[in-house]
Amino acid sequence: MEKENNMSGMTLPEEVTKHGFRKRMWDYMMKNELANFPLSVHNRIPNFDGNAEAALKLSELDEFKRARTVKVNPDKPQETVRFLCLEANKNILVPIPRLKSGLFQHVVPPSGATKEELKIAATRRGLEQWGKPVGLDLKMKIDLVVLGSVCVSPKGYRIGKGEGFADLEYALMSEMGAVNDDTVVVTTVHDCQIVNDLPAELFQKYDVPVDIIVTPSQTIIVNPKLRKPDGIIWNILSERRLKSMPILQRFKEIQEKEGKVIVLKEVDSDVGTSHYERDNRRRLKVRRRTKSKQEGTDSEAARGDKEEGSTPRFSKRKQNWKRRGDGDYGSPTGRENETEAGREKSGQRRRPLKPRSKPQIDFSLKLSNIAPDVRVRDLKNALIVRGVKPSDITWRGHQGFCYLHFGKLRNEKTELDQPTQVDSIVANLQEMHIGESEHGEKDYVVVEPAKPITRIEVTDVTSV
Repeated sequence: MEKENNMSGMTLPEEVTKHGFRKRMWDYMMKNELANFPLSVHNRIPNFDGNAEAALKLSELDEFKRARTVKVNPDKPQETVRFLCLEANKNILVPIPRLKSGLFQHVVPPSGATKEELKIAATRRGLEQWGKPVGLDLKMKIDLVVLGSVCVSPKGYRIGKGEGFADLEYALMSEMGAVNDDTVVVTTVHDCQIVNDLPAELFQKYDVPVDIIVTPSQTIIVNPKLRKPDGIIWNILSERRLKSMPILQRFKEIQEKEGKVIVLKEVDSDVGTSHYERDNRRRLKVRRRTKSKQEGTDSEAARGDKEEGSTPRFSKRKQNWKRRGDGDYGSPTGRENETEAGREKSGQRRRPLKPRSKPQIDFSLKLSNIAPDVRVRDLKNALIVRGVKPSDITWRGHQGFCYLHFGKLRNEKTELDQPTQVDSIVANLQEMHIGESEHGEKDYVVVEPAKPITRIEVTDVTSV
């Protein structure tokens, strides 16, 4: 049975897994409105209410004041932490998302930057503008590591969003000599994200614990400290996982040249995202069963056509389409009055088709960098996961792009139309990937505003 966590009021899951705790925390924060923009906290580090206050409390720690180089995660809730580091003239290293094109961005704002410029430098846009890529040649010693969390316990156990990149980053830094077991690891979270009863058996030697927990109202010093990873555990990584991160592949090659024997896990598994893989496999099985069932139905219909020779080989969907058309092929049901001639004989008039009403488009977004093998249903599934519901979709996937069209939202309480929040939708679509490139790597979709598109082919989002 579920029991109540005595610190946050969140009910603990019957399924004692990391993902069970994540899901309950995400649901709890959404239900109690404890998150800021972006409001959809699922599958991300929550941008918790009061993150700026927690960042200020962090900046008051002696560990922060002594640190010269700080590694900070790129998530929204730690944006104020990055700003305070820059304002204190510290070196900050921000991981490149998913380690796709490198290890860190060393953020170096222009000399004499104003406070407003430093605030911009702490954002995603500023990281791209003023960040200098740092790879395996990193020579800095990192004094402080700041992580985001989904759940954390007073004993130092931490649960992230489930992709394992923070653990891999720390393991790489340890291998490079940039951190050691004495390096202080801090996390900033909401008070509700502290869960007393995170079972120790859920955590492995590759999980990075925290030494200090900072919330808007308190600071918790973990004592005794948990042991941190001292290197990469190669035998839990698959070849596919390695190929998705070129910098990790290069580090493996360097170590093998130095004589180290590295053995990867034979079974393709992603330690941090196994639940996502299971969900994908389940969806794939459902699609296959549906397709197989449809093919079986079509085959039976085709066999029946050959045996009886009386029914045209059209699927049910095509039959309906022919009835709505000119009826050149006759009625699939054999009724003469379904044709124009039959209607004239019976005195019936063809009922005019009602024109389909076009949705009111308030704004549109263009998604590009779409792989040519991606289908519109893949896009719809990705949008559902991120909680994005466009009014219509203009699909040009074979050309590598598409358009999402959005209308005004209907407020159920006031029954008035309200404009859709463009920034919120754009933020929810960041780092979205659909399908894989020819090299097996996931490519991020490029999102940019576009003018409303009219009088072109539009795909109804409710269709499959």
